[in-house]
Amino acid sequence: MTIYAIVNNLLSPELQSKDSTPIWTLISQTGILHGGNPYFVPDFASHFEARLALAVRIGRLGKGIAPRFAYRYTEAVAPAVVFVAADKLKSLQASGCPWTEAISYDRCLAIGKFEASALEEMKQSEVKLHFDSDSDPRDAIWDKESMRSGIEETIAAISRDNTLKTGDIILFGLSDEGPEVSPDARVHLRLNGNDSLSFNIR
Repeated sequence: MTIYAIVNNLLSPELQSKDSTPIWTLISQTGILHGGNPYFVPDFASHFEARLALAVRIGRLGKGIAPRFAYRYTEAVAPAVVFVAADKLKSLQASGCPWTEAISYDRCLAIGKFEASALEEMKQSEVKLHFDSDSDPRDAIWDKESMRSGIEETIAAISRDNTLKTGDIILFGLSDEGPEVSPDARVHLRLNGNDSLSFNIR
């Protein structure tokens, strides 16, 4: 399984370009926080933020996929949150270095329950995501207008030079900021109002 994280929206405003071509990085499989286990705030940076994202799971093998066929290769969506070392990310961006150290590390990614029905809803209208960390709840609505590039264009771009495989995940970031992560908080992820995943931050 390969996890593609679309990072266009992680760019600070002064670094963003008008080009909507998707930019991605990879998150290791060890980055997934499994089974509602707690997220332990690391000590390699001083400021971590929770970046809400939409996870799209691939259901078919494919390469060189045309945009009009992209949805045929998806099978379900889920709410997700990537715990980003925000201060380190800013420093890496400013120096022109790869961002991997700030956004890809063990147990940095929590993914809720995948739902095929939500994928059908997304094709027609929108998907609502909710992140609740006790003191700083966040809501986001995914629709075709909220992303710098849509699912169709993103799948086409990734599959041009990479073979997408069953079980691969594409993460669409919805904002370039998020609530600060602090210990002793309880996190709830919801998709279209339905509870999807709960875990503690320690």
